[in-house]
Amino acid sequence: MRRTTLLRWGFAIGFLMSLPLVVTAEENSAGPSSLAKEVKGQSVQAGQVTKTLLYQPPRGLGAPSAGRRVGGGTRGTNKSVPVLSVIAPGHTGLTVREQPDLYWFASDVVTNPVELTLTLEKGDAPVLEKPLSAPTKAGIQRVRLSDYGVKLIPGERYTWSIALVLDPKRRSKDIIAVGTIERVERANMNPAFLTAAPSTDALYRFAAEGLWYDAVMAISEMIESAPSDMTLRKQRVELLDQADLPEVGSFDLAFQDRKAG
Repeated sequence: MRRTTLLRWGFAIGFLMSLPLVVTAEENSAGPSSLAKEVKGQSVQAGQVTKTLLYQPPRGLGAPSAGRRVGGGTRGTNKSVPVLSVIAPGHTGLTVREQPDLYWFASDVVTNPVELTLTLEKGDAPVLEKPLSAPTKAGIQRVRLSDYGVKLIPGERYTWSIALVLDPKRRSKDIIAVGTIERVERANMNPAFLTAAPSTDALYRFAAEGLWYDAVMAISEMIESAPSDMTLRKQRVELLDQADLPEVGSFDLAFQDRKAG
Protein backbone atom coordinates (compact mmCIF):
# COMPACT_ATOMS: atom_id res chain seq x y z
CA MET A 1 0.00 0.00 0.00
CA ARG A 2 2.77 2.38 0.98
CA ARG A 3 4.71 1.54 -2.20
CA THR A 4 1.63 2.22 -4.34
CA THR A 5 1.17 5.65 -2.70
CA LEU A 6 4.80 6.57 -3.32
CA LEU A 7 4.53 5.55 -6.96
CA ARG A 8 1.44 7.74 -7.38
CA TRP A 9 3.20 10.77 -5.80
CA GLY A 10 6.24 10.24 -8.02
CA PHE A 11 4.07 10.12 -11.12
CA ALA A 12 2.26 13.33 -10.11
CA ILE A 13 5.48 15.24 -9.43
CA GLY A 14 6.99 14.11 -12.70
CA PHE A 15 3.89 15.23 -14.59
CA LEU A 16 3.94 18.69 -12.98
CA MET A 17 7.64 19.15 -13.74
CA SER A 18 6.99 18.37 -17.39
CA LEU A 19 4.52 21.25 -17.74
CA PRO A 20 5.86 24.42 -19.48
CA LEU A 21 6.48 27.52 -17.36
CA VAL A 22 3.88 30.15 -18.22
CA VAL A 23 4.72 33.87 -17.77
CA THR A 24 2.16 36.57 -18.46
CA ALA A 25 3.03 39.33 -20.93
CA GLU A 26 2.79 41.88 -18.11
CA GLU A 27 5.33 40.00 -15.95
CA ASN A 28 7.63 39.48 -18.92
CA SER A 29 7.62 43.15 -19.94
CA ALA A 30 8.07 44.48 -16.42
CA GLY A 31 11.10 42.38 -15.57
CA PRO A 32 12.46 41.96 -12.03
CA SER A 33 11.21 44.94 -10.05
CA SER A 34 14.12 44.73 -7.62
CA LEU A 35 16.76 45.36 -10.27
CA ALA A 36 17.84 48.79 -11.50
CA LYS A 37 18.87 49.20 -15.12
CA GLU A 38 20.89 52.06 -16.57
CA VAL A 39 19.91 53.25 -20.02
CA LYS A 40 21.68 56.04 -21.87
CA GLY A 41 20.07 59.27 -20.75
CA GLN A 42 17.65 57.48 -18.43
CA SER A 43 17.58 55.63 -15.11
CA VAL A 44 15.08 52.78 -14.92
CA GLN A 45 14.19 51.40 -11.51
CA ALA A 46 11.13 49.58 -10.21
CA GLY A 47 9.29 50.23 -13.46
CA GLN A 48 9.87 54.01 -13.32
CA VAL A 49 11.79 56.01 -15.92
CA THR A 50 13.58 59.19 -14.86
CA LYS A 51 15.47 61.34 -17.33
CA THR A 52 18.97 62.45 -16.50
CA LEU A 53 19.15 66.23 -16.33
CA LEU A 54 21.97 67.17 -18.69
CA TYR A 55 23.21 70.69 -19.30
CA GLN A 56 24.78 71.08 -22.74
CA PRO A 57 27.21 74.03 -22.75
CA PRO A 58 26.77 76.22 -25.85
CA ARG A 59 29.15 75.60 -28.73
CA GLY A 60 31.29 78.46 -29.95
CA LEU A 61 30.73 80.45 -26.75
CA GLY A 62 33.37 78.92 -24.56
CA ALA A 63 34.72 82.23 -23.27
CA PRO A 64 35.53 81.87 -19.58
CA SER A 65 33.57 83.84 -17.04
CA ALA A 66 35.32 87.05 -16.03
CA GLY A 67 36.67 86.90 -12.47
CA ARG A 68 35.87 84.41 -9.73
CA ARG A 69 32.45 82.84 -9.35
CA VAL A 70 33.07 82.14 -5.65
CA GLY A 71 34.44 84.47 -2.99
CA GLY A 72 34.66 84.65 0.80
CA GLY A 73 35.53 82.27 3.57
CA THR A 74 37.99 82.87 6.39
CA ARG A 75 39.76 86.23 6.20
CA GLY A 76 42.97 87.50 7.76
CA THR A 77 42.18 88.00 11.44
CA ASN A 78 40.52 84.59 11.88
CA LYS A 79 37.25 86.31 11.16
CA SER A 80 34.93 84.20 9.07
CA VAL A 81 32.71 85.79 6.45
CA PRO A 82 30.06 84.08 4.33
CA VAL A 83 31.03 82.38 1.10
CA LEU A 84 29.36 84.06 -1.86
CA SER A 85 28.79 82.44 -5.22
CA VAL A 86 27.02 83.49 -8.38
CA ILE A 87 24.92 80.69 -9.83
CA ALA A 88 26.69 80.76 -13.16
CA PRO A 89 28.81 78.36 -15.22
CA GLY A 90 32.54 78.80 -15.79
CA HIS A 91 31.80 80.12 -19.28
CA THR A 92 29.36 82.73 -20.51
CA GLY A 93 25.89 81.46 -19.66
CA LEU A 94 22.99 82.03 -22.04
CA THR A 95 19.39 83.17 -21.67
CA VAL A 96 16.57 83.84 -24.12
CA ARG A 97 14.88 86.22 -21.72
CA GLU A 98 14.98 89.98 -21.95
CA GLN A 99 14.83 90.29 -18.17
CA PRO A 100 16.05 87.04 -16.62
CA ASP A 101 16.33 86.43 -12.91
CA LEU A 102 19.86 86.05 -11.56
CA TYR A 103 20.65 83.76 -8.65
CA TRP A 104 23.46 83.86 -6.11
CA PHE A 105 24.37 81.97 -2.97
CA ALA A 106 25.35 82.95 0.58
CA SER A 107 26.66 80.27 2.93
CA ASP A 108 25.46 82.15 6.01
CA VAL A 109 23.37 85.09 7.17
CA VAL A 110 24.77 88.30 5.69
CA THR A 111 25.09 91.35 7.94
CA ASN A 112 27.24 93.55 5.69
CA PRO A 113 25.92 95.57 2.73
CA VAL A 114 25.50 93.67 -0.54
CA GLU A 115 25.78 95.24 -4.00
CA LEU A 116 24.80 94.06 -7.49
CA THR A 117 26.65 95.34 -10.55
CA LEU A 118 25.81 94.62 -14.21
CA THR A 119 28.18 95.86 -16.92
CA LEU A 120 28.27 95.51 -20.69
CA GLU A 121 31.47 93.76 -21.73
CA LYS A 122 32.06 96.52 -24.31
CA GLY A 123 30.97 99.31 -21.99
CA ASP A 124 32.66 101.35 -19.32
CA ALA A 125 29.98 102.54 -16.90
CA PRO A 126 27.80 99.89 -15.22
CA VAL A 127 24.35 99.33 -16.68
CA LEU A 128 23.17 98.66 -13.15
CA GLU A 129 24.78 99.23 -9.77
CA LYS A 130 22.41 98.80 -6.87
CA PRO A 131 22.50 97.81 -3.20
CA LEU A 132 20.54 94.66 -2.41
CA SER A 133 18.65 93.74 0.71
CA ALA A 134 20.94 91.61 2.86
CA PRO A 135 19.57 88.05 2.98
CA THR A 136 18.18 87.06 6.36
CA LYS A 137 18.99 83.39 5.85
CA ALA A 138 21.63 81.32 4.10
CA GLY A 139 21.03 79.70 0.76
CA ILE A 140 20.20 80.65 -2.80
CA GLN A 141 19.06 84.24 -3.35
CA ARG A 142 17.29 85.80 -6.33
CA VAL A 143 17.63 89.12 -8.15
CA ARG A 144 14.94 90.12 -10.65
CA LEU A 145 16.29 92.39 -13.37
CA SER A 146 12.69 93.39 -14.05
CA ASP A 147 12.66 95.11 -10.64
CA TYR A 148 15.27 97.53 -11.97
CA GLY A 149 13.91 98.00 -15.50
CA VAL A 150 17.04 96.45 -17.06
CA LYS A 151 16.64 94.72 -20.45
CA LEU A 152 19.44 92.67 -21.98
CA ILE A 153 20.37 93.36 -25.59
CA PRO A 154 20.55 90.23 -27.81
CA GLY A 155 24.09 89.28 -28.77
CA GLU A 156 25.73 91.42 -26.08
CA ARG A 157 27.77 89.90 -23.29
CA TYR A 158 27.40 91.22 -19.76
CA THR A 159 29.39 90.77 -16.56
CA TRP A 160 27.43 90.65 -13.33
CA SER A 161 28.73 90.51 -9.81
CA ILE A 162 27.63 90.30 -6.21
CA ALA A 163 29.83 92.16 -3.74
CA LEU A 164 29.85 91.85 0.04
CA VAL A 165 31.08 95.21 1.33
CA LEU A 166 33.25 94.61 4.40
CA ASP A 167 34.49 98.18 4.69
CA PRO A 168 32.74 100.98 2.73
CA LYS A 169 35.91 103.09 2.99
CA ARG A 170 38.14 100.34 1.60
CA ARG A 171 36.29 98.72 -1.27
CA SER A 172 39.36 96.72 -2.19
CA LYS A 173 38.39 94.44 0.70
CA ASP A 174 35.04 93.56 -0.90
CA ILE A 175 34.19 89.88 -1.29
CA ILE A 176 33.15 89.58 -4.94
CA ALA A 177 31.67 86.76 -7.02
CA VAL A 178 31.43 87.29 -10.78
CA GLY A 179 29.61 85.65 -13.70
CA THR A 180 28.83 86.47 -17.33
CA ILE A 181 25.57 86.32 -19.25
CA GLU A 182 24.46 86.77 -22.85
CA ARG A 183 20.99 86.98 -24.30
CA VAL A 184 20.38 84.94 -27.46
CA GLU A 185 17.36 84.60 -29.70
CA ARG A 186 15.79 81.22 -30.42
CA ALA A 187 12.96 80.92 -32.93
CA ASN A 188 11.64 77.77 -31.22
CA MET A 189 11.13 79.60 -27.90
CA ASN A 190 7.87 81.49 -28.28
CA PRO A 191 6.68 84.06 -25.69
CA ALA A 192 3.85 81.80 -24.51
CA PHE A 193 6.33 79.05 -23.63
CA LEU A 194 8.54 81.46 -21.70
CA THR A 195 5.69 83.00 -19.72
CA ALA A 196 4.05 79.67 -18.86
CA ALA A 197 4.44 78.25 -15.36
CA PRO A 198 7.80 76.47 -15.02
CA SER A 199 7.71 72.74 -15.59
CA THR A 200 10.06 69.77 -15.64
CA ASP A 201 9.74 69.60 -19.44
CA ALA A 202 10.82 73.23 -19.73
CA LEU A 203 13.73 72.62 -17.36
CA TYR A 204 15.07 69.73 -19.44
CA ARG A 205 14.59 71.67 -22.66
CA PHE A 206 16.46 74.73 -21.39
CA ALA A 207 19.33 72.59 -20.11
CA ALA A 208 19.58 70.57 -23.33
CA GLU A 209 19.71 73.75 -25.42
CA GLY A 210 22.46 75.31 -23.32
CA LEU A 211 20.26 78.00 -21.74
CA TRP A 212 21.84 78.00 -18.29
CA TYR A 213 20.05 80.94 -16.72
CA ASP A 214 16.64 79.81 -17.95
CA ALA A 215 17.22 76.30 -16.59
CA VAL A 216 18.26 77.67 -13.18
CA MET A 217 15.25 79.99 -13.15
CA ALA A 218 12.85 77.14 -14.00
CA ILE A 219 14.08 74.71 -11.32
CA SER A 220 14.38 77.43 -8.67
CA GLU A 221 10.84 78.68 -9.26
CA MET A 222 9.53 75.13 -8.98
CA ILE A 223 11.38 74.73 -5.67
CA GLU A 224 9.92 78.00 -4.40
CA SER A 225 6.45 76.61 -5.13
CA ALA A 226 7.24 73.26 -3.47
CA PRO A 227 10.19 73.78 -1.06
CA SER A 228 9.83 70.32 0.50
CA ASP A 229 9.98 68.47 -2.83
CA MET A 230 13.25 66.56 -2.55
CA THR A 231 13.12 65.42 -6.17
CA LEU A 232 13.27 69.02 -7.36
CA ARG A 233 16.15 69.80 -4.99
CA LYS A 234 18.09 66.79 -6.25
CA GLN A 235 17.56 67.99 -9.81
CA ARG A 236 18.99 71.38 -8.90
CA VAL A 237 21.98 69.67 -7.29
CA GLU A 238 22.52 67.75 -10.56
CA LEU A 239 22.46 71.01 -12.51
CA LEU A 240 24.81 72.82 -10.11
CA ASP A 241 27.28 69.95 -10.08
CA GLN A 242 27.57 70.19 -13.86
CA ALA A 243 28.67 73.81 -13.49
CA ASP A 244 31.19 72.87 -10.78
CA LEU A 245 29.35 74.61 -7.95
CA PRO A 246 29.71 71.96 -5.22
CA GLU A 247 29.37 74.36 -2.29
CA VAL A 248 25.88 75.34 -3.46
CA GLY A 249 24.88 71.75 -4.17
CA SER A 250 26.13 70.72 -0.71
CA PHE A 251 23.79 73.26 0.87
CA ASP A 252 20.80 71.72 -0.92
CA LEU A 253 21.92 68.23 0.12
CA ALA A 254 22.21 69.41 3.73
CA PHE A 255 18.67 70.76 3.46
CA GLN A 256 17.52 67.31 2.35
CA ASP A 257 19.29 65.70 5.32
CA ARG A 258 17.61 68.11 7.75
CA LYS A 259 14.19 67.37 6.26
CA ALA A 260 14.83 63.64 6.38
CA GLY A 261 15.90 63.88 10.02
